[in-house]
Amino acid sequence: MSAQVLQTILVAAIVSVSTILGARHIAPGPFRSLQSSLARSLGNPQRGTWLRVLGRWLQPREAKQGSCGSGLGCASCGGCGTSEAKPADSIPLKFRPHSSQ
Repeated sequence: MSAQVLQTILVAAIVSVSTILGARHIAPGPFRSLQSSLARSLGNPQRGTWLRVLGRWLQPREAKQGSCGSGLGCASCGGCGTSEAKPADSIPLKFRPHSSQ
């Protein structure tokens, strides 16, 4: 392998990683959605073992940990609680009509 080919491969790898990290920083929501859908499609039971491992590795951190602290991921157990606000935490809004003078 010549130095020119090695240099081209190295520059392409650096640009690819920089593009991915830049997209992750600029648009975290769409990137997380794309990452989640890719991980879900790779994690199908019909896939090979190494693809399922790659899918688990690609899961976003929030999906791996889960909001209930189970460590199994969101909606993995089907027992997630409701997201209703507790009465002590909620503050009612009071609307007052604007008085014109």
